[in-house]
Amino acid sequence: MNSTDTLYAELKPDIAVVANQLFELSEAFLRDQGNFLPHAAVLTDDGDIKLVGAVAESDLTNSGEILPILHNGLRQQARELSLQAIGVAENATVTFEGQRPTKAIKVLFEHKRGLTVALYLPFEKKLLRGYIMGTTISKLAAPEVNAWGPDAV
Repeated sequence: MNSTDTLYAELKPDIAVVANQLFELSEAFLRDQGNFLPHAAVLTDDGDIKLVGAVAESDLTNSGEILPILHNGLRQQARELSLQAIGVAENATVTFEGQRPTKAIKVLFEHKRGLTVALYLPFEKKLLRGYIMGTTISKLAAPEVNAWGPDAV
């Protein structure tokens, strides 16, 4: 087992608690509104989960406008608070090897110990049955927020 596998195994409970909170909230937004803007959660050193959102200057906004605001806010929280991990949820279209593009809830999980994982929960909108959720897929990823890295502002 390499060091990344060992770290993933050690941090799996943190990944689960952050990702599950964000998947549940994102699914509720999909059911209630049909879409959602990026939102986040932080895991404190005390083990508490706190939800985080961002607000744009105008009432009409999109994910491209909200995501950088949310990332900046998370970096600021990581500087000011004792955080273990952060997670960012967004509505994404992904293409897995050998498959067609699919909609998915993406949760990017970043831990202060250096592990970054992207988790994808594919979903499909059915005409009369609402949303059908698939099976979660996880992949190692590059940090996007980079709250603890050399680029943290």
